[in-house]
Amino acid sequence: MSKRNRSAPRKRPRQERAKATVDTILEAAAHVLVSSGYEGTTTKAVAERAGVSIGSLYQYFPSKEALVALLLERFHQRALQVLSEKLVPHPITDLEQEVRELVRVLVEFYAENPRLQRVLLEQAPRLGPLQAVQQIEARVESLVQIVLAQNLEFEHPRNLGLVVFVIIRALRSAVWATVVERPELMGTPEFVEELSALILGYLRPQGDRRRHPAPGVK
Repeated sequence: MSKRNRSAPRKRPRQERAKATVDTILEAAAHVLVSSGYEGTTTKAVAERAGVSIGSLYQYFPSKEALVALLLERFHQRALQVLSEKLVPHPITDLEQEVRELVRVLVEFYAENPRLQRVLLEQAPRLGPLQAVQQIEARVESLVQIVLAQNLEFEHPRNLGLVVFVIIRALRSAVWATVVERPELMGTPEFVEELSALILGYLRPQGDRRRHPAPGVK
């Protein structure tokens, strides 16, 4: 069985009872992943923690990779919900305040249950591209681009879509690396300030570009 298939749920629950069972299994999986680590986690241990038979677990999840994949998907869904509240199109009167608030919300979200976040993020590369996660990230990029397009003027040859792509990837890389390597920094004012400075410095290089144009740019 391929890794891609092993990381995909067997089926999605439709009835409320089935949804409740899946929620219970995922909650148990999160607990076991935190207490035992990824290598120490087994589907048997998860089933026992959830109080369901191993057969019931296998109805929905063919492997622990599938459990991690759906936990990652739900994590990104919650992140989208949190960010969507901050990315509703609106006039920006203070860019620095807006950026710091958005970064603070994002960092605080990742700081929740950091041990679980660390396990999930460490295992994400093993699972390969997850279509649901990619769709969620694309939605976040779209929201950021809409807000910036309505509030900031970008001089040519800057490409707003590329600007947003770089911002999102830079933020994601910095936050994920901090969760895995320096979790003690998550949620601290210093970390929020440094990430904010990173984004603001990238969003506002126009003045420097006018004084020192890049070669070939008039």
